[in-house]
Amino acid sequence: MKKVAAHWLERSSLPAFADHPKLRLLLGTLLYLAQGFPQGIFFFALPAWLIANEQSTEVVAMAVAAASLPWSFKFLAGLFMDRFSWLPMGRRRPWLVGSQTGIFAMLILVAVLDPLPSQTTMIIAIILSLSILTAVQDVALDALVVDLTPDEEMGRMNGFMFGGKVFGIAIGMALTSYLLEHYGLATAMIGMAAFFIIPAGIGASIRERQGEKLLPWTRGRRSPDLVIEAENWVTILATTLRNLLKPQSLVVVAVLLTYGIHQSLSDTSNSLFAIRQLGWTQSEFANFAAISNVVAGIFCIMFGGWAVDRFGAKRISFWSGLVAAPAMGWYLIDTTLWNDDQLFILWYAFKNIPYYLFYLANLVLAMRVTAQEVAATSFAVFMAVSTIGFTIASAILPFLEDFGGYQAMFGASAALIFVAGLFTLLLKAHPTKLSVDRS
Repeated sequence: MKKVAAHWLERSSLPAFADHPKLRLLLGTLLYLAQGFPQGIFFFALPAWLIANEQSTEVVAMAVAAASLPWSFKFLAGLFMDRFSWLPMGRRRPWLVGSQTGIFAMLILVAVLDPLPSQTTMIIAIILSLSILTAVQDVALDALVVDLTPDEEMGRMNGFMFGGKVFGIAIGMALTSYLLEHYGLATAMIGMAAFFIIPAGIGASIRERQGEKLLPWTRGRRSPDLVIEAENWVTILATTLRNLLKPQSLVVVAVLLTYGIHQSLSDTSNSLFAIRQLGWTQSEFANFAAISNVVAGIFCIMFGGWAVDRFGAKRISFWSGLVAAPAMGWYLIDTTLWNDDQLFILWYAFKNIPYYLFYLANLVLAMRVTAQEVAATSFAVFMAVSTIGFTIASAILPFLEDFGGYQAMFGASAALIFVAGLFTLLLKAHPTKLSVDRS
């Protein structure tokens, strides 16, 4: 069977990622769909499962921190990707295919172990392991996009990728939560492994550049078009540091850090509010959040990427940040509104539009200030800044709950995205990538 599959892949006439704009959009969507499945599990479904099974806020915060922590150290994966790869398969695909294989194996292993909600140490270890593998996959995907996507396509590309990830998170969150509630952890993990392998397998069937190997045992060679290759650790680190210390890069760092704290506070507070305040079940909230996220994902695919390319990432980031703050903050005015399910649904769905548009614009800004020669390390550093914000949010969430309850949690979230929007005023209209001087 292995030989038959390899023979078919070798003879496949599919174009390479580098050669076809529409294929880039399709593949980016599918691969981010695959990335979203496990994110829906460890960022949303499993923390909500712990909440539904009466685990403390501190345990939930630890679970969220375990999910977030590997994303704060993605630059380490980037260092290895920029320094080492098996070039006959491309510069990024060996890491991509390897991490996806690990995710699939981990989901099956969790199904076999089948821990109880009270086994919090094991649950947190599972969340951490899945998060590490997914973070590696994310670094490889982002570097592939930065390497091979023309600058004029960045807005649409990120719109499609982000839409795919949102769909994946929605499916991972909703389906896993349903299966957890009705059939248990083992069935949930088997179901998600089956969903994950479809887009991941399609992604593995596309070369970066023509003539490369699809799999280690198939025919192919290093592409002559692959001319960018970091030569040593010093070059990688020096280029990454010079890029990070540019004034425009530092502004992007400030935006991403502030937004990261906001995002984690918002996501966790929404789960706590729906389950504890409104009395929703885990699957009820997961299904609602999934539907709302799918709508936002469609919006990003149909409109968001085009808007960023048309009006500029800086302008979209600024205005969506300013709109998002009052959209989130108005719900704090009257606590008597907090027992109305329909009002919560309206509020949640409405705030998601500027919330996701802001994030989409920030992805484009970060890619445009990324040093292409060390794209894996450079872009991972920017994204790690955002997830450092997740860890900070996990640390301050119990304090905010004790200080002012949901008003403090929601209020801090709204204020942070407003501040992040103001930071974008310091950006140039079209920040450009750093190039290494090879003379």
